[in-house]
Amino acid sequence: MRFPGGVPVLTDDEVALRVYRDEDADGVYEQCLDPLTQQFTDVPIPYQPADARRFVDTREHAWERGAWSFAIGSPWGVGASGFSGSISLRDRGSGVADIDFVVHPRARRRGVGTAAVRLICDWAFENRGIKTIVWQTPEGNSTARRVAWKAGFTFEGSTRATFPQRGDLGDAWRATLLDGDNREPKTTWLEQVTLANDVVRLRALRADDEQRYLETSTDAESMVWLGTINFPRDAARFHGHLARGSVGNSLGQSIEWAMADVDRDYYVGTINLFGLGGLDYLSAEVGYRTHPDSRGRGLLKSAMLLVAEHAFTPKDDGGLGLERISLNAGVGNHGSLGVARSCGFTETGLDRRCYDLDDGRVVDLVRFDLLRSEFRSGGVRS
Repeated sequence: MRFPGGVPVLTDDEVALRVYRDEDADGVYEQCLDPLTQQFTDVPIPYQPADARRFVDTREHAWERGAWSFAIGSPWGVGASGFSGSISLRDRGSGVADIDFVVHPRARRRGVGTAAVRLICDWAFENRGIKTIVWQTPEGNSTARRVAWKAGFTFEGSTRATFPQRGDLGDAWRATLLDGDNREPKTTWLEQVTLANDVVRLRALRADDEQRYLETSTDAESMVWLGTINFPRDAARFHGHLARGSVGNSLGQSIEWAMADVDRDYYVGTINLFGLGGLDYLSAEVGYRTHPDSRGRGLLKSAMLLVAEHAFTPKDDGGLGLERISLNAGVGNHGSLGVARSCGFTETGLDRRCYDLDDGRVVDLVRFDLLRSEFRSGGVRS
């Protein structure tokens, strides 16, 4: 294809992929000053207007090297050209190509990225002999992960030290789209719904929760019962956990909430549902831990009832539509056992000598569950 006349225009009703124009340089400059763009791409920092001009001027050379680079245009873009972002495919050969995309801040949350990804993938499969498209982004780029998810990519997992960024190598998320795949999501993305009552608020974990989160996971009592579980117990692991927070949601497997004081919004604990989408029929397991200064105040029981309410509410009404929640607690963990019983869970069995504690002991594990029919009957409400 000759540049620029041979570069096709790929379009749907609102979004168009086209050759770059001189007037796009201002939009590229704005896009590359955006904090998220700088955090999750390899653009130079500081970014100068000359960098944007150089990028636009080198698109012909990019095409010659097998990097099919398009400007994204939409009604929500900037300037007369409607510049809304950048997208490209780099031909690796043998039918494999790598995809990169960035949406201008002004055009985000309007489906522009998803439409652009679908357009370029369809074109590559139909016209360029591509069989597999590979997407990679630094861990934590949940916005781009959601675009890839909506466009039908299958997440393959995380890779260590594979994303080059200004002289460093960072961990990355990777996903693939094959020419025979449809362009619809392959999993259910579990939304991070905020839940609250007059006692506790359940919200997403935040960076400013770090100190109290680590105090909770390293507390002496927590260590006895949870010390062999690989929770973050230092700042680096906490921030890694925070960056990976959307993974369980995007795969339809788990949801984690920070429990927060309802008035001052500071962290008082963690509660999560996991094992969603497993072999057990419409079931999930609940786990939890609380900050030492927040125990004995009824916060965990209130949080548990909020989670149960959300879990058992039908999907059409914004819930998860589950039929059963399970809970496990080690023999001797009187606080956890008491919460399970006070919330109406039924003891269903005992697994002998299967739960190892941080001090070297191995204890029995008590199993509980709660059914939707029991919760709706009012048994845990009385």
